[in-house]
Amino acid sequence: MRPGFAVSQRPSGARAVLWRVLRWTAIGAAALGLLLALVCVEENRRGKRSWETARRHLAARGIEMDWRKLAPAAVDDADNFATTPFLAALFDYLPGTYTPRDLQAYNRVAGFAQTEPPYAEQRGPGEPPPPMVRGERVDLAAALARLRKAQHNDGAAPGANPAGRTELANAVLEALEQYRPVLDELRGASRRRQARFNVNYAVDYPWLVSQPHLPVLKRVSRVLLWRAAAELALGNSAAAAEDAALEISLAAALEPEPLLSSLSARHVILFNARQIIWEGLAAHQWSDEQLADFQQRLAQFTLQDTQRLLAFERAFGNALFEFAHQEPKMVRGWVLGPTRADKLRAVVLHHMPAGWMFLEQGSYQRSFDELIAPALDLEAGRIRPGLVEQACHPPFPVLRHRLMAGMATRSLYLLQTSALAQTGIDEAIIACALERHRLHSGGLPENLQALAAYLPGPLPLDVITGKPMHYRVSADGQFILYSVGWNEQDDGGKVVLNQQSNGTDPVKGDWVWPAYPRD
Repeated sequence: MRPGFAVSQRPSGARAVLWRVLRWTAIGAAALGLLLALVCVEENRRGKRSWETARRHLAARGIEMDWRKLAPAAVDDADNFATTPFLAALFDYLPGTYTPRDLQAYNRVAGFAQTEPPYAEQRGPGEPPPPMVRGERVDLAAALARLRKAQHNDGAAPGANPAGRTELANAVLEALEQYRPVLDELRGASRRRQARFNVNYAVDYPWLVSQPHLPVLKRVSRVLLWRAAAELALGNSAAAAEDAALEISLAAALEPEPLLSSLSARHVILFNARQIIWEGLAAHQWSDEQLADFQQRLAQFTLQDTQRLLAFERAFGNALFEFAHQEPKMVRGWVLGPTRADKLRAVVLHHMPAGWMFLEQGSYQRSFDELIAPALDLEAGRIRPGLVEQACHPPFPVLRHRLMAGMATRSLYLLQTSALAQTGIDEAIIACALERHRLHSGGLPENLQALAAYLPGPLPLDVITGKPMHYRVSADGQFILYSVGWNEQDDGGKVVLNQQSNGTDPVKGDWVWPAYPRD
């Protein structure tokens, strides 16, 4: 035997071992692939069966999954605020198109009182809702500068603004005079009992619904705000009260619309109405009759409408899942959030079995029954933030098929902004009652229960706790009125500012009716 014989056998044995390893690895990979394929097939079947069962149960309970059927009903033109010529031009299209029949009329309405680029007006769900009121008077100098700039195509605002508030108010009213015919038309139309804009709800998906009236109504509201602030500065409370009443009518015209964009616009308009009321209260300019009228108008807004909006959000989510089933490749482009956990959820969502999307759909619907719907307690007049937060930020989202739980943040936005807006309305009603009490008795009451004679109904309660709002009179004769806010904690009337938006933080601190200036 040659010395190198044994050594020469070792490569052959190593190769044999290597081939065996590769062969069994290939067999194992094939078996694993087959197993995964069988698992995917079974999960796809299981997901579809689970959703079909859930869908039948939802239908048996009368839960509407077709968002189109939740659109507002038609209204007779004679009773419809939205059919006034100024607003009707926005929806007067050539048959079967979105091309305006009268382009000149459409552009005239679409560009009404536009003092900034169109993109700057866009405000979608997820942005911070407006606070109670600003806590300071409207800046008439800034309003006049914007009006003058909009009236000159060269972008310059000629001339310096007047120094005094009275002179500013006169200049603002002069600049706003061009809008009087439209405002008078809308005031006359606001006497009609109903409103239903000719929005096309027959499109394939709810996010394709066109709403050209929303930016126009917000600009009308801003004009009314500027005009009312100028009228109050000149002591004309009667004209300011009429403008505040029209603001409230504009907000009421959007109430039938179930889309979050409409809700957002309504809250902006109500914010402007509260601002006008606050400025008049700050200077004790309102009469008892005017205050009582404000209260009656504001009392029409309640949390009852929120249940209908939640029903639409439920159907909206279902439409998004149906879209994902029909176009599964589109899911790959979805971004669920900025964090690592969000990115991990996105990876799983992009590579999971198709049947899991049905399980996600069922889980989304269960979250409404188990958490979101119970968070709105209409009998007690409450919204429970804890349940909403739990629905939108569930633990172990993969195991519970809650990868798309972020969709529920639309419901979080809806309930949070509804709670904040309702609190603003209720605090405005109470603030008017406090002023009426002062007019009749010469001072503020020791507690809110003493306001019964000056309220349009029962004392509004804190929508977070279901108990009376916190109220006290300070040493300087001012009153402090507030809700505990979204954190459900009494922070003693403390307002927390949002460092990013420079406004109040809707999640932290209390929701406080601002104190009146001393000047």
